[in-house]
Amino acid sequence: MTPLAAERPIRILFLGGHGRSGSTLVSRALGAAEGASCVGELRYLWTQGVTKNQLCGCRRRFATCEFWQEVGRAAFDGWQNVDAAEMAGLHHSVMRIRHVPRHVLPGADGPFARRVQRYADTMATVYRGISEVSGSSVIVDSSKFPTSALLLRRVPGIDLRIVQLVRGPHGVVHSWSRKVRRADKGGRLMATHSPAQTAAEWLAFNAAIESFRLTSTPWTLMRYEDFVARPHRELARVLEFAGLPSAGTPFLGDGTIDLPADHSVAGNPMRIRTGVVPLKADEEWRTAMRPGRRRIVTAFTAPGMLRYGYPLR
Repeated sequence: MTPLAAERPIRILFLGGHGRSGSTLVSRALGAAEGASCVGELRYLWTQGVTKNQLCGCRRRFATCEFWQEVGRAAFDGWQNVDAAEMAGLHHSVMRIRHVPRHVLPGADGPFARRVQRYADTMATVYRGISEVSGSSVIVDSSKFPTSALLLRRVPGIDLRIVQLVRGPHGVVHSWSRKVRRADKGGRLMATHSPAQTAAEWLAFNAAIESFRLTSTPWTLMRYEDFVARPHRELARVLEFAGLPSAGTPFLGDGTIDLPADHSVAGNPMRIRTGVVPLKADEEWRTAMRPGRRRIVTAFTAPGMLRYGYPLR
């Protein structure tokens, strides 16, 4: 571990939950506030960034993004001095959702624990580099996965705060079923999942993230629908939770937000969009989803819908 990791704790505001829940927009809004920086889904750093050289949120390739190259120099004296293939392999071997029990069971040791610690130590150096280069007191990480949050509890020198971001399951299921081309990846289609898989994961991911409220890790809940309806209030509340002032938010007061360019290493295609963006809930599922499928999603996710205040009808 480099000397960077031995300094003051780095405050991480982690957005957890299921994909297609609005995390890219919410994380960018939080990252636009004074004292914060949004880095997107950092769990994809080694694959999407270092290895595949995909677009950063600033519209430059990772290898030509001055921010990320400065982070590499601050952390490792250059990305060439860390084995990205090894890190990607470690991530794949310890960070999949099926490994949640192995992260939380007491007394875990052996090869798995050593791989987790090796990965955690490396990520500690990355976060320290991000903090040094950005100069921000809070780093917004929208990785979402419960295993990513569990790893952050192991990362040396991290002050972790979790925002559980929930969106109604029908909107999430519909979003995962649509064919959408990625403007940030040359028009490639975004991944799709079956309604059954999405509904099951919506329940599992949210239950896993909510379990952090039973630990010493600070936790708060945000519903995406509330954020869109009352953006200033919700953003101010979460910024206060993160220890930041609510002044200087990017909202324009007319249902829009002014997003500056940031350095999101991964996320959905809107991470490269800048300027004035309207805030409105995507309710396409109400007309596009067949009634039969809607009832099935409701029946399957009813416990979670009731838990998070979504009406069953």
